[in-house]
Amino acid sequence: MKRLLGQKGQKNFHRAELEKAHGYDTKYAMHVIRLYGEAKELMVEGRITLPRPNKNELIDIRRGKYSAREIRELGAQLEPEALAAQAISPLPDKVDRGAISKLIAGVRLQQWKER
Repeated sequence: MKRLLGQKGQKNFHRAELEKAHGYDTKYAMHVIRLYGEAKELMVEGRITLPRPNKNELIDIRRGKYSAREIRELGAQLEPEALAAQAISPLPDKVDRGAISKLIAGVRLQQWKER
């Protein structure tokens, strides 16, 4: 949210045409809001639903139907929810890359055997 609002980090990734038309980078805002929802769902459910259940809201954000103030308020609501979900999640803090690699390799091998 801080990058979206120009309070932190580089600002050169922002899309000037969207900022001029809507007062903020609507595409970046859509991604921020999407990621908060995905993070919360992953921490609580252990999965991410695609397409997103709030896809219409995300499309509306991308199209600039929300003001910068509304996006700031939504982000202020969603960020603590995602962080609270992380705090109680049964998922480990670090990814076990070795286990994931073995899992993916096993799935791929099984697919090849089934051909």
